[in-house]
Amino acid sequence: MNSNAKALGIRAAGVAASLAVSLVPFASQPAVAQSIKPTIVLVHGAFADASSWNAVIVKLEQDGYTVCAPPNMLRGLRSDAAIISRYIAKIPGPVVLVGHSYGGSVISVASARAKNVKALVYVDAFLPDTGDSALSLLTSVAGPQPPKDLYIQIPFTTATGHDTDMYLNPKYYGDVFASAEPSNVSKLMATTQRPITASALNDKAPAAEGWKTIPSWVVIGDADKVIPPKLMLSMATRAKSTISHAPGGDHPSMLAHPEVTVAAITAAAVATMK
Repeated sequence: MNSNAKALGIRAAGVAASLAVSLVPFASQPAVAQSIKPTIVLVHGAFADASSWNAVIVKLEQDGYTVCAPPNMLRGLRSDAAIISRYIAKIPGPVVLVGHSYGGSVISVASARAKNVKALVYVDAFLPDTGDSALSLLTSVAGPQPPKDLYIQIPFTTATGHDTDMYLNPKYYGDVFASAEPSNVSKLMATTQRPITASALNDKAPAAEGWKTIPSWVVIGDADKVIPPKLMLSMATRAKSTISHAPGGDHPSMLAHPEVTVAAITAAAVATMK
């Protein structure tokens, strides 16, 4: 073999050896797990609809989250929760489940056996314990008596009996429900509100509350005139939730202060990725 061939052989052997050395440790390294951003599912409450989340949706989508805001049927706690439970079961990967007002009761029940729900966020919402209903929680806190015409009631007949659709009287909507919103916004919300049945407001939570086993975050609107802030604080403390406040926030505090709700949801989402 001449000297040139020898040199080429030595160089080739050296390249092969160094390539082998560099590949061995690379191949032996475990694959790095990729953090998966959870899907955010937003559940609205009574006397509202999914548009109440609009400002929150925009900010979350800008941050790269997939966001869903299915309709909450507002027909009955168990049936409403069952629908949301089936909805989230179709979502691949982890979920952060968010509820506003009565939607808090719904997510509490819907998440109880949902394996992919990794965090719960309550925005001006109920966190019911076994046997609690929305109305029983409200009446547990002393306060001024609401006006007799606070609700517009429309009775209807079902296959199993009678029920009543409850609308919040538009003349009180701005002062009571959306007190931090401009009048044109509160009037539009009053016009497009969805009713809740009287039976749904009286339905008691079963012995299956997700907040007992799933980490939770609670946003409290400090000027909420529907669910008293002290009641929300009591429920959040019982659930050992991470609590944040929307200063001056009304019942749908995510309208006037979407940044507070987004921060709570983001904190919950980040916690699922650790």
